[in-house]
Amino acid sequence: MLRKFAPIAVLMLSGLGCGVLLISLLLRAFPQLEPGGQRFIFTDYDGDTFRHQPGLVRPPADNRLLEDLTRYDDVDGFRRPARVADSYPIIAIGDSFTDGGQTPWTDVLAQTLDTPVRNLGWSGFGPLEYAEVMRRYGSGEHTWVLVMFFEGNDLSNIQTSSVAIAANGGVLPFDLTRTIGAPITDVRSLAQYSDITLDANDQYLYPLTHSRPDATPFEMAYISDYLWWLNGDAATYAQSRNIAQLGDVLTSIRAQAGEACVALVYAPTKEHIYFQYADPDGNRRYVLENALTLLPGTPNADDTDAWLTFSGLQPVAYDVLAGRIDHLRDSVRATAAAAGLQFIDLTPALLTASASGDLAYYTYDSHWSLRGHQVAGQTVADYLQATPCEPR
Repeated sequence: MLRKFAPIAVLMLSGLGCGVLLISLLLRAFPQLEPGGQRFIFTDYDGDTFRHQPGLVRPPADNRLLEDLTRYDDVDGFRRPARVADSYPIIAIGDSFTDGGQTPWTDVLAQTLDTPVRNLGWSGFGPLEYAEVMRRYGSGEHTWVLVMFFEGNDLSNIQTSSVAIAANGGVLPFDLTRTIGAPITDVRSLAQYSDITLDANDQYLYPLTHSRPDATPFEMAYISDYLWWLNGDAATYAQSRNIAQLGDVLTSIRAQAGEACVALVYAPTKEHIYFQYADPDGNRRYVLENALTLLPGTPNADDTDAWLTFSGLQPVAYDVLAGRIDHLRDSVRATAAAAGLQFIDLTPALLTASASGDLAYYTYDSHWSLRGHQVAGQTVADYLQATPCEPR
């Protein structure tokens, strides 16, 4: 009897195995077929420059589709990496620059190094939250712990998070509940956006016109405050409470990392990269005429109010701004070194990429395009390959 049914059993098992293999191949080729994911579409009109500066950014005539993906989260709520593993030699902590993107830089890094990388990015987080992510989710045998620092708002996030702690009984508000609205499955028209403010006189500050070294033109809209966070003297950053607390955060992450090597990955703003190409005879002059200067706060007796702050309206010459533009980066570099972290600066690679080819940042958003993520992932991979991690 057993001999009679043995061939049938073999055929059934073979069919089951082929079915499982076929499903696996289909999901690999068409990941959007996997149940449980969230469809995500991102277009020009979804850019954050419209929301940060209502009425100052002219919407383009066409709403281009920039990203279309189905994303999945892991058991802790973080974005599931393309290369899933039982353990991750590399973990990456950050904000939306790590959490977002069609293909995030962490997946580019994993593919380049042929090594699993866990994505611990969360949109809206800042340095104090990074330390909490490390405390809760950073345990394990890792070779590298990477902390991405976004130049645009990570220093200001230290202050806002500190204020939130004070208002929350001394406890950092920390919530990994992902709030997602109804999925958007098509590219919408401008009339379907209630949060884009139009100027009745069609007079907008952005986007600015630009010209690359090879004379190829392009347009770019900026978040002005991100420019003014670069408009400070070197001592302004070094003496601030923001930088002091950043040092405490990095020291904490370094201590929790154990034998792993820890590096701060410095992500510059697109203002840092592309503003140099803006047409001096275009609207750039109006941006500079409406500048703010970054100033040290005024400490009180217990030195609790020395947060970085802005001056009132204070026009700035382009050459003055250009002379200050690296001060924040240099201060963060020194702070990371003092805390025992290595420093991976993405600025040179992004500056090189800015001279030609696809834009590394979206025209109407502050975040990286696919090319930006590719440049970032490759730059980090090059650094890790050239810098073997030595046990502490």
